[in-house]
Amino acid sequence: MIQRIQTVYLAFGALLSGLLLSGPIVKFFGPAGEDYLLMYNGIFLSENNNPVLAERSIPLAILIIAVTLLYIVSIFLFKNRRLQIRLTVFSTLLNIGSFLLIIYYAFISGKNIEAEVIFSIKMVFPLAGSIAGYLAFRGILKDELLVKSYDRIR
Repeated sequence: MIQRIQTVYLAFGALLSGLLLSGPIVKFFGPAGEDYLLMYNGIFLSENNNPVLAERSIPLAILIIAVTLLYIVSIFLFKNRRLQIRLTVFSTLLNIGSFLLIIYYAFISGKNIEAEVIFSIKMVFPLAGSIAGYLAFRGILKDELLVKSYDRIR
């Protein structure tokens, strides 16, 4: 049942997670006028449009890539709804974890480099992806209960 509404929710969650892989998530403005960018794979010092790595963020990169892949895999598990439910719940929890990790990097790194934190719209992508994951979970669960009810009627 790949044409169901939960497929749209899962694709939306995967799209939002995939958009985090490009461009800055959070910007920092240092006291001396330098610009720092928090991207999915680290914090970069932006010098003349040539970013230089200041600090790595491997856990954030792993979480964002894992969430994107798990949402995509969940789309194609429509025949195994129980596994699809588990993967959807797991990827939704990982998405919330990536949001918390972004906040952690924003405030701790901003404090370490004594910079002002400027959040972008990408900051809400993990939360919106989590909401989409929850809505997909509800749709998948509704389908599972419908199939079970048809088995009882026979």
